[in-house]
Amino acid sequence: MASGAGQRIAAEWAEKIDSGELKHGDPLPTYPQLAEQYGVSQTVIRDALKVLHQDGYLVSDGRRGTKVFRLKRYELPMYVLEADDRGRDAFDDAVRQQGGQPYQHIRVETIIPSLDTRAALALDDGELVLARRRMRTIDGTPYAICDSFFPFELVKGTAIADPTDIKRGGRHVLREHGLEMVRHRDCIRSRRPHTREISDLDIPNGLPVIRHDRVSFTSSDQPIRLMASAFPSDRWQITYEVEK
Repeated sequence: MASGAGQRIAAEWAEKIDSGELKHGDPLPTYPQLAEQYGVSQTVIRDALKVLHQDGYLVSDGRRGTKVFRLKRYELPMYVLEADDRGRDAFDDAVRQQGGQPYQHIRVETIIPSLDTRAALALDDGELVLARRRMRTIDGTPYAICDSFFPFELVKGTAIADPTDIKRGGRHVLREHGLEMVRHRDCIRSRRPHTREISDLDIPNGLPVIRHDRVSFTSSDQPIRLMASAFPSDRWQITYEVEK
């Protein structure tokens, strides 16, 4: 653990990076230069930079030294993901409008639900779910894990069960089968990344992820989808609009 001085230095540099004063790829001064600047030992500087490495702010590039690591931050407008009839994937549209090139790797499987998933979808014991697991990238860089879970009996034989990209968006497939989503309940929290997230998103274990769970309901209050997403906290800002 870094000393008090190391933590203060790390916090100062994190603020410079978060504010945009320092940008992705900017080189850091050398250890001796930083030690002289702050009037501390190189050990303190090493501890401070270790904290920033663990939190995803810095990356070492061999002989080229240490640089700022801060990819483009995208806005994810959660209030439009379900609220339009554009007939396209709303997530992809949001990314393209901000200059990014989205892509998703899709895997579909039928699984025994976890206790949390079973509770969210109000399933009985023994009921299966269809999991549609998506790794979303932007310009080739992993940006999000988005797993959607559906009661298997509701979506078997539909395009939801096909591991190909649904260009018009899954909500439109559900509507075509009489499963209109009219209400959503969101839960958002920040936590340390889990093993799969560290591996798939290629993030350091000290970088928090934003976990977003959305349960979607029909007009009869039947839960038909749990969308569980993990977003690296350095790459996204999640926005909402609330009307009176």
